[in-house]
Amino acid sequence: MAVFVLAALSVSFAISFAAFIYAGPLTVHLSKGIGLALLGSVAMPVIVAQTASYRGSICHAQDVPTILMAGAAAAIAGASASAASNSTFATVATFIGVSTLLSGVTFYAAGHFRLGALARFIPYSVIGGLLAATGFLLVMGSLSMLLKDNVTVWSLVRLLEPGAPVRWLPWIVFSVIAVVAVRTSRSSFMLPAFLVVGLVGFYVALWLIGLTLTEAAEKGLLLGPFESSFFLRGLSLEIPFQADWALILKQSATIIAIAAVAVVGLLLNASAIEVALGKELDFEHDLKSTGVANVAAGATGGLVGYHLLGETLLAHRMGLSGPLAGWTVAVASALTLFFGASVIGALPVGLAASVIAFLGIDLLYDWLWVQRRRLPAGDMAIIGVILVTAAGVGFLEALAVGLIAAAIMFIVSYAGIDVVRLRSSGAVRRSSVERGHDDLACLGMKGRETRIFELGGFLFFGTASRLLDNLRIEFEREDPPRYVVFDLSRVTGVDSSAAFSFYRIGELCDRNGAEFFLSGLSDKITGRLETAGHHIDASLYRTLDDALLEIETRQLGQDKLDEAVDGVLNSLCANYPTLDTSEFSERLKLKQGMTLVSEGSESTAIYQLLAGQLRAEITGDDGRKLVVARFVPGALVGEIAYYARVPRTAGVLADTDAEVLKIDLDRIPNSLDGRAAAADLHRLAAGYLARRLMRMTELFRMLSD
Repeated sequence: MAVFVLAALSVSFAISFAAFIYAGPLTVHLSKGIGLALLGSVAMPVIVAQTASYRGSICHAQDVPTILMAGAAAAIAGASASAASNSTFATVATFIGVSTLLSGVTFYAAGHFRLGALARFIPYSVIGGLLAATGFLLVMGSLSMLLKDNVTVWSLVRLLEPGAPVRWLPWIVFSVIAVVAVRTSRSSFMLPAFLVVGLVGFYVALWLIGLTLTEAAEKGLLLGPFESSFFLRGLSLEIPFQADWALILKQSATIIAIAAVAVVGLLLNASAIEVALGKELDFEHDLKSTGVANVAAGATGGLVGYHLLGETLLAHRMGLSGPLAGWTVAVASALTLFFGASVIGALPVGLAASVIAFLGIDLLYDWLWVQRRRLPAGDMAIIGVILVTAAGVGFLEALAVGLIAAAIMFIVSYAGIDVVRLRSSGAVRRSSVERGHDDLACLGMKGRETRIFELGGFLFFGTASRLLDNLRIEFEREDPPRYVVFDLSRVTGVDSSAAFSFYRIGELCDRNGAEFFLSGLSDKITGRLETAGHHIDASLYRTLDDALLEIETRQLGQDKLDEAVDGVLNSLCANYPTLDTSEFSERLKLKQGMTLVSEGSESTAIYQLLAGQLRAEITGDDGRKLVVARFVPGALVGEIAYYARVPRTAGVLADTDAEVLKIDLDRIPNSLDGRAAAADLHRLAAGYLARRLMRMTELFRMLSD
């Protein structure tokens, strides 16, 4: 049963797509067009069945490329001297073959160079709009097949001409009922059953009104009669040499568009198959496999094809999960090609048109009704714009309009995103230098003079102008900044408008007596700012930490980094004269480069730097040493690891010759003065920890705002 259903569906689609292309004045070439479509459907499914990452995949001609081919075929027929001539058929057939060949090469190149992921950058709304437009054009194409004339949105009045409704209305109603039935039942047999019902119903209707098959053929109600008993009659290797290549070259844009939408279609269908079957597909491998299949089909004039979603899932549900599914489609096409002309000729043209209409109505229902509950209004608007453009102008124009509309929506939406990841001040955002109590108190007051903007993402004209507006607000406050820092370490790029905005920010800072700092500039961004043609009045620093260190040094005084301190021991001696501090403290002299504590060592004491400078460093994943903090006189060292009772998380070394006070809190005497001194030391350490915690809490609050 599975073999029979797949055979019937695949042959029906091939014939319907051929009839869709060879419609109107090209109907005289339908027999040969069906032959080429069936011939291409022989090799294509076999190659994919034998080489795809999932062997049960069914590769066959597809509706979206067929839409574009039909439009180009109509244009070629209109530009030809006679649509009925063999030259016109050769031109159309060669155009189809070239399109399929180029699509095959595109498939393979995308897989070979792993470019398939690029197709995923097409917005979902644009894809939906193209599918909705495809649905509309399929319905228009089915009406053209039924009326034997080109029907567009501008010529819908032809549907109401005398005798016209009888030719198209029953089949369209039949297609609508089929869509409702298939979507309601979800049965794998519903569509084949409806095709049988439609076929039987047509012949019953002929019997009731007293028409013979010959009379029905004369009235254009049948696909035939065909001149030959098999579809290969009239086909030869000379077809490409009989074609008008000038007309084919005029359709170059369409050929490129066919290849592009085919790649997108394959990736969408392959993704859906992967999700539905719970199997992992190799998209790059499938692109190459489908590319080879299309090259083989294109060499014989076949239509562009890729994975059929519905038929692949149908075959899997019915037990055909291996290459047999693809072989079934190929054998059915071959049998019809050689022996089915007489049978196919007796089939109603309305049945082929109803298959096309079924696909179109189903797409329209899905994207205009079902998806409206899932997609935002903006995306539905883009889908509507693409549909209207495709209906009134053309499919390629609709693709261009859709991409432009999606780009505009993206720009507007992205411009509303705040590229400032964190807006803070120097009071809470400090450099990595650890300082003493007095310095920290001073920076807590003067740090409010510094405004820090940490940026992220891509800066363009929409987001950069907001930065300038935000800074104007800062200067209008009661406490305007003296230092303005913009950190670009997480910025991926800037455009020329953003570069000009930084120039204006520099001017704004200069007018308000503030100094402008830029940090974290990559070579790419630096080059972009330099080529913008405007000198930005800013101090440039490699990292934000470097910029903050420079500002803190200015606020504290240039000599603060080297200024020695008395240390906590002196105050203990003054407050507790009977206390022997030598029992729990020791002054250490360090030469430059010497290690104070090692990373991972036991935490038995805390330290206070009295003179010189220290640095804390950790070992990175690659084995390199990374500096995470620096210490200047007065700073406490190691208090966190001591209180947490964990090994040292970083090693501490002397950046310069240094003097350090080591305090072993566990060795303080258990006397009255000793307990009081211990309390003072704990209070000192707790103050450092509390201030650090308060700054971090404030930073998190600013980040959440």
